[in-house]
Amino acid sequence: MPRHCRPALVLLVAALAFGVSVAGAARSGDLRDDFASFDVHQWYKSSRPFGWGAIDPANVSVSGGFLHIRLPGGTLNGGEVRSLSLTRYGSYRARMKVANAPSSLTAFFLYKKPDFAQELDIEIFNDPSGRVWFSTYSAGRQTTVEKQLGFDPTAAFHEYAIEYDPGAVRFLVDGVEVQRFTSGVTQSSMYLHLNAWFPSWLPGTRPANDQFTDVDWVSYAGR
Repeated sequence: MPRHCRPALVLLVAALAFGVSVAGAARSGDLRDDFASFDVHQWYKSSRPFGWGAIDPANVSVSGGFLHIRLPGGTLNGGEVRSLSLTRYGSYRARMKVANAPSSLTAFFLYKKPDFAQELDIEIFNDPSGRVWFSTYSAGRQTTVEKQLGFDPTAAFHEYAIEYDPGAVRFLVDGVEVQRFTSGVTQSSMYLHLNAWFPSWLPGTRPANDQFTDVDWVSYAGR
């Protein structure tokens, strides 16, 4: 066997021995998921009471190359996935089309307990208004800025990004920076989350039919 093939073979054997996908073993902490399937070595489906309803694992599925987070018709329930690994500084990106279910949100965020200690949020209102919140939580304090996306986020896919560096966080939409915080930014490692849900501070309007936040891909590149 050629010498240069041996490291790849060692990696493959180790991955199989520990039940880890070859793609997961090759990432070395970085992440790119195009959702060919649900990668149980990368994601966890959350389950808990949340807002007006509950986060239910049954509302998370993968098909057709997309992650689907369902808001079931006639209910106030939603769904969430959370990364299995803690990550810290780097670039976090997701290409999503959010559900059309007024009084609910889609969130792409970094978080680790306890509440208000460490969190970085993009929260998109699940309606055509284009409202979005960018937030930081650190040392018991929350800072939130509301912006307008300038488009209907329920109509098409767009890229949302969190650029997390020591002492600063930048939020981008379709590659354009729309918000930056240089104070009140946690220095912690956190878990990456994606969810769609009905917060109790919104009216709690049940959708007539199933609505979906669809995620094309998610990536993380550390630095």
